Amino acid sequence: MSRCKNNQAKKTKSEDTDTLVEKFPLHLTNKQIILVRNLQREAAKVWNAACTVHRTIYIKHHCWLGEGAMKAFVKGKYGIHSQSAQAVVETYFECCERTKALHEQGYTDWRYPHRKKYFFTVTWKPLGIAHEERVLTLSNGRGREPLVLNLPKRLSGAVIKLVQLVWHRNQYWLHVTVEKPALQKVRGNVTAAIDPGEIHAATITDGKEALAISGRLLRSLNRLRNKVLRKFQKAIYRTKKCSKRRRELLTAKYRFLNNIERRIEHVIHTISAIIAKWCLDRNVKTVYIGNPDGVQKKDRGRKHNQRMSQWAFGELRRMLEYKLKRHGIKLVPEDERGTSGTCPACSEYTKQTGRTYKCGKCGFTGSHRDVVGASGILDKSVNGNFTKGRKLPEKVKYMRSRVVTLKKAA
Repeated sequence: MSRCKNNQAKKTKSEDTDTLVEKFPLHLTNKQIILVRNLQREAAKVWNAACTVHRTIYIKHHCWLGEGAMKAFVKGKYGIHSQSAQAVVETYFECCERTKALHEQGYTDWRYPHRKKYFFTVTWKPLGIAHEERVLTLSNGRGREPLVLNLPKRLSGAVIKLVQLVWHRNQYWLHVTVEKPALQKVRGNVTAAIDPGEIHAATITDGKEALAISGRLLRSLNRLRNKVLRKFQKAIYRTKKCSKRRRELLTAKYRFLNNIERRIEHVIHTISAIIAKWCLDRNVKTVYIGNPDGVQKKDRGRKHNQRMSQWAFGELRRMLEYKLKRHGIKLVPEDERGTSGTCPACSEYTKQTGRTYKCGKCGFTGSHRDVVGASGILDKSVNGNFTKGRKLPEKVKYMRSRVVTLKKAA
């Protein structure tokens, strides 16, 4: 889904609804494949025209053409809906604004849009969208054949605000922006902290209770993806370019990547949903989450570096942020330096090697290292520093992410 601000619905958002993006792969007929390819080509022509005209006007007249004038220029000249062409222009100007902001911050390596494109994401706004039950009709302008697709059952009665046709991993996907009823908001003022990890994907505590969610399934899926991908890459390297064997291997590779990435995403969704429910049940209003950037950047050998590189921490934090936000819970990043090694009894730091915490200064032991880490993040965030003699959670629960069987999309 495009993140450009101009491509979002411009109506004022109601407090009773949340705007979410539903993503699912498409299973198209040969006729539909030809149609969507032509639509993406037409959208690419709009992008190329915007790049060329914007630059040409500046070279000849030393002034930049505005967004409204560019929309008027492309209107009715291409084989897509007029608002779809406007969405491409809005995306172009949003890219220009972002590049300008990056230049002002000192990132001068970023270039303004200039490359010619052959395919481009097609966007439909509300005036080009019509759906009845599970049948979605996307208009491509007067006198042109519309794109008719089947929606998943869960979206049969949804309020659709935006639709995008995206090419991802050798397959077409549909990104649908929908409005859903707002969820229950938290009314308490409890504070909690999360210690992210590789073995335990997340350990959360509010000072009284703690929950540790296993991340071993997530780690095994990441390792499986890397191992199988290595075999595919070695086999593809041995084939000739444009050969039948190469095409077969590439098709199998992308089919595998589609499957494994959906499984990984499902596990991350499950973990984040468990944490959101835990916070809601305990009226947690603010959650501090450790930022492991420093750990990921350290060079600790080939195996450690490999584990850190395939640790999907950023994706988990992103999903946590939007799930907690729907309940009115604020997620705040916090530096986790020293939290897992600082003793809760004497506040002295000791380097840890096992999963059970052992203090080399005062001899304190018995607690799980991740629980100590989550407690340390909470203590550091609330009190500004580590407190000597802090109490650890009395009740610690360990849980595995429950994964359901994935169903075939519509």
